[in-house]
Amino acid sequence: MLILSIATRIDINASPLEELVKIVHIGKARALELISLRPFSSLDDLTRINGIGESRVNDIKKQGLARIGESQSAETQLAQNQPAAAADFLPADNSQFPFLLSSGLVIAISLGFAILFLKKKLLCQDIATPKP
Repeated sequence: MLILSIATRIDINASPLEELVKIVHIGKARALELISLRPFSSLDDLTRINGIGESRVNDIKKQGLARIGESQSAETQLAQNQPAAAADFLPADNSQFPFLLSSGLVIAISLGFAILFLKKKLLCQDIATPKP
């Protein structure tokens, strides 16, 4: 089996058609079908593609070029009822963190004032409404 670094291997869940056709037994037609069937949780799932059986999956594994991405996307984790890490939703450089924090604070304060206003309005209506 040929051993390649993660950077040179082809992620079947993210790579474009031009990269996928480099994998043994994956031509243009199968690459298009592969893209339409994403995501795959393992290389064994490639049997979902027409014309790919266990023998061809073994050939793909022996080639050592195909791989499944290192981390799952938030959508895949949710589909499998796994909690997504908070880092999946934050920008990589955290450039928007101060903005998000201040926005959240403004929203929380605004909601607090809205609740106080509504409580006061309801309390005033209770007092003004004559009881039978």
